[in-house]
Amino acid sequence: MKNLVFSLLMLASAGASAGVIGFDDLPGIETEPIANGYAGFDWSGLGAIRADAYPGSGYAAGTVSFANTAFNLGGGTAAISRAGGFDFVGAFFTSAWLEQELAFEGWRDGVLVYASPASYVIDTATPLWIGLGWSGIDTLLIYNSSGTQWAMDEFTVPEPASLSLLGAALAGMALVRRRRPLASVPAA
Repeated sequence: MKNLVFSLLMLASAGASAGVIGFDDLPGIETEPIANGYAGFDWSGLGAIRADAYPGSGYAAGTVSFANTAFNLGGGTAAISRAGGFDFVGAFFTSAWLEQELAFEGWRDGVLVYASPASYVIDTATPLWIGLGWSGIDTLLIYNSSGTQWAMDEFTVPEPASLSLLGAALAGMALVRRRRPLASVPAA
């Protein structure tokens, strides 16, 4: 019975996946910023643009999901935050117009807790997956070297359900382990 419980809990948590924000449910009007509260985050300096707005640009090449990609309005620094914090798995990045470098910082309660060890070079032709795997941040800052726009798609964070399932699996394992009778030690 304990093996069955263990197997079911592990399968449930293994089947959980990360939450992916593709920006496809936004109108993709390039002059409109992404509204705070969208997908549970506050978005500063970010908009969403349709993949077909500028054919041949990095916006078109950088749209990994269906129709839209996020981008840094005005070409400046962008910030993504959520009260209570979040874990940032990664995202795809593409430069809109010319090759450039991106750097990242992760902040928690006004304290810098992560900084990318190097800059990431992005171009206009191929989306680059930048996986940072940062946990427990409340603000992600994205800096660029060129002062021009970049595209971001498939912004990935763990879903709360994934964390709950993993916690249930660990609790189930602890319960099964606690209920196991201790082996008797033969008297010497």
